[in-house]
Amino acid sequence: MRFYFLVLLIGAIILSGVFFDYLGFTLDLVRYHHKELSMIVEESFLIAIILFTALYFFSTVFSLPLGASLTLVGGYLFNIFYGFIAVIIGATLGALTLFIFVRAVSLKTSNKIYIKSEILSRIKAGIEKDLWGYLFFIRFFPIFPFWFVNIAPAILGLRLLPYLITTFLGIMPGTLFIIILGSGIDDILSTDLKFSQVLFENKAFLLSLFALSCLAIFPVIYKKLKRK
Repeated sequence: MRFYFLVLLIGAIILSGVFFDYLGFTLDLVRYHHKELSMIVEESFLIAIILFTALYFFSTVFSLPLGASLTLVGGYLFNIFYGFIAVIIGATLGALTLFIFVRAVSLKTSNKIYIKSEILSRIKAGIEKDLWGYLFFIRFFPIFPFWFVNIAPAILGLRLLPYLITTFLGIMPGTLFIIILGSGIDDILSTDLKFSQVLFENKAFLLSLFALSCLAIFPVIYKKLKRK
């Protein structure tokens, strides 16, 4: 029964991302209400950042594909330092809560699940070969969706401490680059031009986009070099 509940949960996560444009919705919301949001942050900074961290926490727990857009918003509203801290805390605590829940749900069926799944079998083999290195690798580089990396180790019965440490440290590089992106879109959000017309004129955006592209392509290069 718990296994089928987990399958339904994962299916709902995937379908929600397919049929709903979370990124566009969030950016439009900030674009049309950025003055009000900025005023709230300025007048009640502590309350605003706590609420934002809580929102990030719940979006991670329920595996909503809001990570990138919320990270952008965090960089825009709270700037690099505070936005980075809020995202890291919210994402880490959310991933930890999800890990504990999924591991409890799939405890008795984990062996059956990964035997039937080729992807999970490969992840299990990688973890058994090099626990810390593999966990850091799948966190540093966006090979799999964030929600999948959160639940896969739980399904495989991974210990809590390695998961927590690699999650906390592993999400930092990508988070930092996206936060930098968000901190530089103030002029873009306040203009009447289309988002895409002025986005590529922003130097912080271009630098962070290049860094994220390097992160995305590195696993491919790494595999080719390893084979040679």
